[in-house]
Amino acid sequence: MRWADLRRGFWAGTAGGAAALAVLFAYRFATGTPTLPEALAERMIRLLPYQVFALFLAKLQHLAKPLGFVMAIITSVIGFGLGGALFVRVSRGTRRPRPALGLAIAVITWAFLTYGFLPFIEGGVLGIPLTVAVPSPTLPMALASAVYASVLVLLAGVPGGQRSDPAGRRPVEGAGGPMSRRGESRPAPGEAGQRASPDAVSRRDALRRSALVLAAAAAGSRCAAWIAGGVSRVAAAAARTFALFKGMPEEVTPAGRFYQVSKNFFDPTVDTARWSLEVKGLVAKPLKLSFDEFKKAAPAVERYQTFECISNEIGGDLIGNARWTCVRVKDILALAQVRPGARTVIWHAADGYTESIPLDIAADGESLLAYEMNGGPIPQKHGAPVRVLLRNRYGMKQPKWLTAIEVTDREYARTQGYWEQQGWDHEAIVKTNSAFRVETKEGAALALGGWAFAGSRGISKVEISPDGGKTWIPAAVKEPLGQNCWQFWSLLWTPPGTGDYFIQVRAADGDGRVQPAEQKPTLPDGPQGYHTVKVHFG
Repeated sequence: MRWADLRRGFWAGTAGGAAALAVLFAYRFATGTPTLPEALAERMIRLLPYQVFALFLAKLQHLAKPLGFVMAIITSVIGFGLGGALFVRVSRGTRRPRPALGLAIAVITWAFLTYGFLPFIEGGVLGIPLTVAVPSPTLPMALASAVYASVLVLLAGVPGGQRSDPAGRRPVEGAGGPMSRRGESRPAPGEAGQRASPDAVSRRDALRRSALVLAAAAAGSRCAAWIAGGVSRVAAAAARTFALFKGMPEEVTPAGRFYQVSKNFFDPTVDTARWSLEVKGLVAKPLKLSFDEFKKAAPAVERYQTFECISNEIGGDLIGNARWTCVRVKDILALAQVRPGARTVIWHAADGYTESIPLDIAADGESLLAYEMNGGPIPQKHGAPVRVLLRNRYGMKQPKWLTAIEVTDREYARTQGYWEQQGWDHEAIVKTNSAFRVETKEGAALALGGWAFAGSRGISKVEISPDGGKTWIPAAVKEPLGQNCWQFWSLLWTPPGTGDYFIQVRAADGDGRVQPAEQKPTLPDGPQGYHTVKVHFG
């Protein structure tokens, strides 16, 4: 077996793999159900060591998730390529026709992916089971396997009915053919340039098949580009959130500019008409409420509340404020009648995400289930039809696309959610932090402004320092829209002269505790440190 044959099989396999992935993506977009590439991407991310995961997240930010998905696609294509090389190796000298070979490869590939590889990466053998579950893999895997086998057999160039000679030379035709040993003749001198060699035939075959290779590879690359482009558009929209009115955000963030972060490569689309909220576990009366029943189950509550992502960088844009219409969690739990001994509430979401909170916090009257955002239905990307709202917690503790509330007697500390399993803090309490959003020249002064946030603790003061913390100048602080909202601050400062200034901002919460100056990575418990901007005056 020559290396050239193995290379041919590998590239044929990669082309078939790209075509198979295109089929899986098409099935995913047509049905909305997760498929193999998503499960593989999540498993690859979960296998990263804690330190490597933190480094990627800190350096790549919005690009970390699409890059992980692209790496899963590349890994899949390489795997299909190795399968192609193996196919060429084991089918050397076969006398079976191409249709039979294609059928055999399709069945073997389908069985391996459906009953071997997928359960292996989804289950607990490699660690904690995935949240991405492929509910019905049989049909999409069958379609993808059929396409893969067809392209592989076509491009690998293993013709049926050939056999190798005992000496290991290239396959020869049957007796009496132009290259048979009996009656073998050499071309006359004038015929040397007229009769094509086997290598020339192979080259012509490769040229004829190149169009299919390019088409299949293009399909995979277009899917990857679409995914990366979609996430880039989401990142661009989040970046514009705080680029309004000379840099200041709107105090109530429009839903279209509200930041969006999730663990998913493709977020779920929940049909509100078919949605229901289940309340289960240690309850005397388990519930299953339709959306209309849910809204009528308890009095409505309106609240302004700010969400901040625990992975928000110092001065970052993963923060926004909205007006939410909700029902209290305690009212829903009262309908279900929590049994004695219950200690923890576990949230279950449509995308497989889980989180938990102590029962006493869930039932304190301040924990809410929101079904409207800024006076309208919650958009799908922000958790429609229902999401959780909690005081003083980063967004990771407040799941979107809520489908079930489970009441359990398990210890809260032992009910870690998805992000805790990746190394994030279990409590996820919001830290006091502040940021610049305006640094513009106003005559002989500098107009400075931004936001500060400390959860329901509120903000008691904001200060800026133009000299590395030697002196601090108090800024004006706007009253919040609600108890758990960010607060805007502003200051008109006159520099002592022209030049560059490195200006810092810090805030103190409602109890007077000043945010720490020491800068730390966001992982594991959120951003910490002073936001600093460079301003040139003169």
